[in-house]
Amino acid sequence: MGKRRLRGPIVALVALGLLSGCSSGAGDSAVSESRAVAPAPKERSTSGSGFATDTASGDAQSPATGAREVIRTAELDIEVDDVERGAAEVRRRSEGAGGYLQQEDAYRSGTTMTMRVPADRLDQVLGELSGLGRVTSRSQQAEDVTDQLVDTRSRIDSQRASVQRLRALMDRAATVDEIVSIESELTSRETELDALERREATLSGQVELATVTVRLERPAAVADDDTGFLAGLFGGWRALSEIGAFLLTAFGAVLPFAVALAVPATAAWLLRRRRKALRKTSI
Repeated sequence: MGKRRLRGPIVALVALGLLSGCSSGAGDSAVSESRAVAPAPKERSTSGSGFATDTASGDAQSPATGAREVIRTAELDIEVDDVERGAAEVRRRSEGAGGYLQQEDAYRSGTTMTMRVPADRLDQVLGELSGLGRVTSRSQQAEDVTDQLVDTRSRIDSQRASVQRLRALMDRAATVDEIVSIESELTSRETELDALERREATLSGQVELATVTVRLERPAAVADDDTGFLAGLFGGWRALSEIGAFLLTAFGAVLPFAVALAVPATAAWLLRRRRKALRKTSI
C-alpha cells in the first residue's frame, strides 16, 4: 500500500517536468524564430550639428543590368583644300544632326572646331564629316558613368528627403537657438543638394550629347622629305619668296629714315649749286 501511495505523486512530478520542458522548448523556438524574421535595425548617423538621419544598414544594391550611361567623344583630322568652306560645312552638318558648335579656334594653316551632337547620331556625323576631305586621323572614346549617375541620383533623393525633414522641424521649432541651429544645418544640406543636382545635370548632358573635335588643315605643298625636280623647284620658289619678303621688310624699315635724310640733303645740294652759279656770274 505504501508503494502504491508513492507511485501517484512520482508520476505526477514526472508529467509536470515533461510539460514544463516542452513549454520552455516551444518558447525558445518561438524566440529564435522571431529573431530570425525580425528586420535589420536602422543605423543612425549624426551630423556635425547633432541632427540624426536614418540610413538603411547594408550595402546599396548595384543597378540592374540594362541601358548603360556612356559619355562618347571623338576626334577627326581632315585635310581640305578650302578651310573656310570646310568649316562652314562642318557647322551645317552638326546643326543638321541636332547639335551645335561649341568652340572654334582658327590658326594659320587651319582651324579646330568642337561640336556637341546627339550621342545616337555620332557615327552618322563622323561618316558625313569624313567625306569633306582626306582623313589623316580618327579616334573615339567611351566612358561608362552609369554607376556615377546612379549614386548621384540616389544621394539627391536622400538629400531632398533630409531637407524636407529639416523644414518640418523648422516649423515646430520653439526657441531662437533651435531655429538658428536648424537654419544652419538646412543651408548646409541645401548647398550639398545643389552641388549634387549640378553634377547630375552635367553628367546627363555629356551622355546625351557627344563631343566631336574636328581639325581642318590645308594639305602641305611639299613634304619635308620629298626629293626630285618638283621638290627642288618648290623649295627654290619658297626660298626666293622668303628672301623677297625679307628685302621688302628691310626696305620698308629703312624708307622713313631715307625720306627724313633726303630732304635736308637735297636742300644742301641745291644751295651749293646756287652758290656755284653766283660765283660764275660775278667773275
